Amino acid sequence: MDGLKLYLQAAGHAEIQEKYYNGWTHDHYVTSVFCFCPDGTIPIAFFNVPGSVHDSLVAEYGNIYGKLEEVFQSTGGKCCVDSAFGNVNREFLYKSCQDHLGSSAPTRELRKLDLRKKRQATSARQTAEWGMRMIQSSFPRLKDRFIYEERGERRITLKMIILLYNMRARMVGINQIRNTYMKHLSRDANADVFF
Repeated sequence: MDGLKLYLQAAGHAEIQEKYYNGWTHDHYVTSVFCFCPDGTIPIAFFNVPGSVHDSLVAEYGNIYGKLEEVFQSTGGKCCVDSAFGNVNREFLYKSCQDHLGSSAPTRELRKLDLRKKRQATSARQTAEWGMRMIQSSFPRLKDRFIYEERGERRITLKMIILLYNMRARMVGINQIRNTYMKHLSRDANADVFF
């Protein structure tokens, strides 16, 4: 799971402009959060949120945490997230870490295990980066600024992008996530006979 900020034209009204302004990067955005499956598709997303809202709050507002918890309860599957989702502690989130040096575990063996888990989570989180790259390369106009509008054209556009991305991931199959995590499932196990 990862968040994506798309550039937005500044609104004419100060109150509206303030909602979309991100003080950290000093620009106007529309924020979205996407969850990626091992087959490269996006099953859960929440999009078209003002840029002043943090990724973890977008996931909260869009009930992404609730949906991921349902998946965890039924299958045991966890979702790998980055430090943007660090302020929530949930059993179904597998957090990566940018700082591999420190660990708060009491013994040396537990510190090694903790460090290994953090490295594995960081490696697994690469999946979300591949997914974000696939979205942005499939739809290069996303790098342009969206025009601010009061009605819902931007929301419809973003929904269509997700649907087209999923169709492309399923039909074309050229997807780095799918090629990395699903290649063993598309292979015929009976064809691999060793003598």
